[in-house]
Amino acid sequence: MVAPSPKRYPKTARLRAAPEFQAVFKNGLKRSGAFFRLYFLAAGAPRLGLAVSKKAAPLSVTRNRIKRICRETFRLHSALPAGDYVLVAMPKANTASSPELRAELQHLLSRIAAPTAE
Repeated sequence: MVAPSPKRYPKTARLRAAPEFQAVFKNGLKRSGAFFRLYFLAAGAPRLGLAVSKKAAPLSVTRNRIKRICRETFRLHSALPAGDYVLVAMPKANTASSPELRAELQHLLSRIAAPTAE
C-alpha cells in the first residue's frame, strides 16, 4: 500500500455538493477571463469547486488536464481570502497551453485577493 502524498488536494478543500455551488453562483462575486469564469463567496477556509463541461473540453483527457492545473494553481497560490471559489472553464480553455491556463488563474485569483473598483 502506498502512503498518501503530502501534496494531495484534501476533500475538505473542495466544494462537492450542488447546494454549495448554487450558493456561490447566486451570491458570489464574478470575474471573467478568456479561459475561465471565477465565482467567489466569502466563507470559511478557501475551498475550490470546478466545473469543466464537455462543451468546454470534449475529451476527458483535456477536462482532467484543466482540472489538474486548476487544483495545483489554487493550492500553490498564496494569500487567498477565505471563501468558496468556483471555476467554470470556457471553451477556449480546451486549446490553451498549460502556462496560459496557470497565468490566467493566477491573475483571476489575484483580482479576488486584491479587489479593484470595477
